[in-house]
Amino acid sequence: MWDFIGNTSLLAGYVETKYRINDKITLDAGLRSQYLTLNSATSFEPRIGLKYHINMQHTIAIGFGHHSQMQPLSIYYYRYLLPNNTYDESNRELGFTNSLHFVGSYEVRPFQDWRMKTELYYQMLYNVPISQAGNSFSMLNEGASYAPTEQGNLENQGTGKNYGIEVTVEKFFSHGYYALLTGSLYEAKYTPSDDIERNTAFNGNYVYNILAGKEFKVGKDKRNAVIIDLKFSHAGGRYYTPIDLEASRAAGKEVLMGDEYAFSERYPDFYRLDVKAGFTYNSKKSKLSQSFSFDIQNVTGHQNIFAQQYNPATHKMNVLYQIGFYPNFIYKIQF
Repeated sequence: MWDFIGNTSLLAGYVETKYRINDKITLDAGLRSQYLTLNSATSFEPRIGLKYHINMQHTIAIGFGHHSQMQPLSIYYYRYLLPNNTYDESNRELGFTNSLHFVGSYEVRPFQDWRMKTELYYQMLYNVPISQAGNSFSMLNEGASYAPTEQGNLENQGTGKNYGIEVTVEKFFSHGYYALLTGSLYEAKYTPSDDIERNTAFNGNYVYNILAGKEFKVGKDKRNAVIIDLKFSHAGGRYYTPIDLEASRAAGKEVLMGDEYAFSERYPDFYRLDVKAGFTYNSKKSKLSQSFSFDIQNVTGHQNIFAQQYNPATHKMNVLYQIGFYPNFIYKIQF
């Protein structure tokens, strides 16, 4: 399927400019271009952004950008055998995947060490590689598993869209502590060659993260510190295509259910809590700092599902989990 010795190159160049129209309005504009030597695919990507400082505390901004991305090398070099004992290598002619990005944001700084930002965005994707056979395949789901994609006879005719709202509340490190809350509500859809719009494998619909840390000065001259950090993440479960167990047993390998079931089910939500505690020693005699910390990832041991697989040895389904309870000791020296 993959039999190639050689090389290719991706060349890129850009020009950008920043112009302050007045004390309140700043314009950013630029142009980026890419060229893939494998098949002479070329892109021209204009981008522009406008930021308006209402006052010292409030800022609004809008932006537009055209973006392009080459395909994974394993897709370009994938081939399959034809009945006449020759190989179809048409994937090598695939062009870039393109997207148009639109974004608007509002930022407020109520205090010197606090920042709050809300961002609305919409991404329209086109020229996405899809199958010519009229099925549910799309390159927008590439990377959802570690298995290489074995799809030939692709063409740049697919579309997709991502849109949502993101909120950030940030307390910069001051007075011995910091905090960060990020959250997002979003949709990620794609349309393959059968013209049915579906959820992508990455459409979790929502995610939020909470980070916080506190530093306690200790010692006679308050030179050293005890540090405590927390991180909590909660995300919606990923969509997936269920496995046809009976068909897998008959074939002796994993067989997914038909296109009508593509990305129709989703895994449970993702939860993870990390806790880190440490001690930092700052030397009096030299510019030397040493820190010792104990980092416990997934401290609750929550079992987050990564994927399900068919096991041909047992003829049953296996569940693969992400990282479980994981303690980690860290020593760091700075000079």
